[in-house]
Amino acid sequence: MINIDIKKTKAVIDIGTNSCRLFIASVEDGKITNKILKLMEITRLGQDVDKTKNLRQDAMDRTIETLKTYRKKIDKYGAEKVKVTATSATRDAENRDEFISRVKKETDLDIHCITGEEEGRLSFSGAVSEFHERIMVFDIGGGSTEFILGDKNNIEYIESFNVGAVRLGEKFFKDKDNILDGEVWVKQNLKKLSKYKDQSFTLVGVAGTVTTHVSVLLEMEEYDTDRVHMYRLTKKEILKNLDKFLSRSLEERKKIAGLHPKRAEVIIPGTYLLLWIMEILGKDEIIVSESDILEGMMMDD
Repeated sequence: MINIDIKKTKAVIDIGTNSCRLFIASVEDGKITNKILKLMEITRLGQDVDKTKNLRQDAMDRTIETLKTYRKKIDKYGAEKVKVTATSATRDAENRDEFISRVKKETDLDIHCITGEEEGRLSFSGAVSEFHERIMVFDIGGGSTEFILGDKNNIEYIESFNVGAVRLGEKFFKDKDNILDGEVWVKQNLKKLSKYKDQSFTLVGVAGTVTTHVSVLLEMEEYDTDRVHMYRLTKKEILKNLDKFLSRSLEERKKIAGLHPKRAEVIIPGTYLLLWIMEILGKDEIIVSESDILEGMMMDD
């Protein structure tokens, strides 16, 4: 009888509009059995994409430098399988082929530019494993936000909207905070979701905007995944954080415990987006999950 080792070390990279993340883990029978390494760098790949429809050269340079670092980590841990996805900024950019080609040439990483629906499905599969009830997962990114409703056995609804923290910030918070126009724009774009208002489901938030709110609330000098994961975050707590953000200049915000300095510029529009989503769906609290698209990619074959 041939003994086949079905436990594999796998690396996944999520290239988002605002951040670029690496996850290396052991996978056995489609399940994560050992989390080896997680890294995140804010590279702002999607800077000005909404306005110019192109990825900036300096944004591509920043992201590729991060990917070179990730490539070294992947080689160090000897991952047998590597999967790289790019989301909103890359799929919206007219020069995405240039970026994908450069990444291949400079890092030997093959990028798969996924659709909004694929992004949502992967985020949902990462988060849903923790829940037995009906949930709606939302994933606020820099350029888009995905909403997925269902349970472990079935996805009822999935949609990606071109509404994200960076996109909202560049449109309505660049020169002065144009909050009312931003609110109208968000609610107009997300009006389809109003039919789910007050329905019975647990609202689950993933990704940097929501996890940051927990780390700021708990004043984390060092980010602690275990304390963030499954935190029950209320609207009252989000508003408390928002008051803190609004009362400080950009430079002062960069010094807030629990807030990554490079996220200081987008946390205010991201927070307003979070609050408006909760309002549209009629929810006063969310469950914050650390399991998102990275875990979904890791378990996806």
